Amino acid sequence: MKNAIIAGLIGGLIGAVISAAVGYVVPLPPHAAANALGNGISGLFSGFFGGFMALLVEGLKARRAASGLKSA
Repeated sequence: MKNAIIAGLIGGLIGAVISAAVGYVVPLPPHAAANALGNGISGLFSGFFGGFMALLVEGLKARRAASGLKSA
């Protein structure tokens, strides 16, 4: 669980930086800073949950493999 949270935070920060950078380069709303902030926040959440879910699925596969069950 600790590894999932750490990976989620790292993924969230990377997602926030990339999303904010893209939002600043290609602004859609009248204010580029507002667009970059909105994209950064959405990137933070999506990156965190993406990393968190990936590690949870990996942990589930590892537990199934250790118990001898086949994973789907």
